[in-house]
Amino acid sequence: MTIKALEQAIGGLSNPSKMPGLSFGTPAEDCPTGSILRDVAGSVCEDCYAMKGCYRFPVVKDAQENRIAILMEDLSEWQANMTSLLAFKYRKKTGDDAVFRWHDSGDLQSWEHLMAIVDIAIALPNIRFWLPTKEYKLIRAWGSEFPSNLVVRVSAPMKYSTIPNLPGTVGSSVDAMTGYRCGASTREGECGPCRKCWDISVEYVDYPEH
Repeated sequence: MTIKALEQAIGGLSNPSKMPGLSFGTPAEDCPTGSILRDVAGSVCEDCYAMKGCYRFPVVKDAQENRIAILMEDLSEWQANMTSLLAFKYRKKTGDDAVFRWHDSGDLQSWEHLMAIVDIAIALPNIRFWLPTKEYKLIRAWGSEFPSNLVVRVSAPMKYSTIPNLPGTVGSSVDAMTGYRCGASTREGECGPCRKCWDISVEYVDYPEH
């Protein structure tokens, strides 16, 4: 299958301009837990960044909706195509350039979705994957270590607070003033040289509200 065909087969990849590496985004409206938290005052999803700005552009929304439709239709085929596409895209990348974020918008949809992401990480050990998630039940059900190149960073649901890390994971929070404080705001919103989110040794990353 050609690269163009693989991109079409998974609905394309996201390329967040302020972040290193590529990503895969789906509609924030389809976040199982996030869609509930959006109606909770003081939650980190109450003013979701993925529900405003460039994420509201029709071309972005259409791409996200296409991706989740493909994913939900046949996860095994999606996994195979995603693995092949990422293998090509990252074939010449090493070190801090070989990083990928799952879901710059959106989140895990099912146990099978989580399994597919784990298997992709196993198949591509040269890529460092970061999976931020609020799907606590799925991660708790996993109950063991993830591949060393897959950093699962569980997000605290409420601003100014943290939650205990689940087995095999690290955490993140919004304005809890604990752990490593994200410095992107001092670099015009860019990660720059920082790769803390992809670092399993960083127990907590604390983000400023945005």
